[in-house]
Amino acid sequence: MNHYILIWSVCTFVETRVQEDINLEELAAQTGFSLAHVRDIFRQNTGKSLSRYVQERKIANAAQELLYTNETIVDIATRYGFSGRTVFSRVFKRYTGYTPSQFRSVQPLLTRIRLCAGVFGVGLPEPAEKLQCSEADKTSTAKSIPHCAHALVPGGTVTEAEQEKFELSQKGGL
Repeated sequence: MNHYILIWSVCTFVETRVQEDINLEELAAQTGFSLAHVRDIFRQNTGKSLSRYVQERKIANAAQELLYTNETIVDIATRYGFSGRTVFSRVFKRYTGYTPSQFRSVQPLLTRIRLCAGVFGVGLPEPAEKLQCSEADKTSTAKSIPHCAHALVPGGTVTEAEQEKFELSQKGGL
């Protein structure tokens, strides 16, 4: 049986309420199925638990705010339903490999991912310990447009031509 509509409903429900305290019973009621059934079908089709998915979406959206706003970490943590900075920092580091402060300083690239058909969201970079950038890549120039950005996008690569184009742009040649 194709569970496309159920998965789409879950993704849409979560994305439209990501800054709220998401009630999984309410989510199940919206789909017309029991919570146990929704959890089972979601895990079978996505490979992750519904709770993990919700938390992952909250962290991804919070990561975007860390990079593109001047909001305090506490304000962002509270907005996404975390009880405080310590809890938020621990969960954030589990998903990104960085504390929120480190993430804001390093400014890794975020991606746009397809959550399900027709639903897209912010994607997180690979956790910091998985990145293969050298120490030289962590200069202020590289932080503005990391030439090792391919390491932040799963499966990404940088061609020699792209590397040359990047270097020219940094010298004002483009």
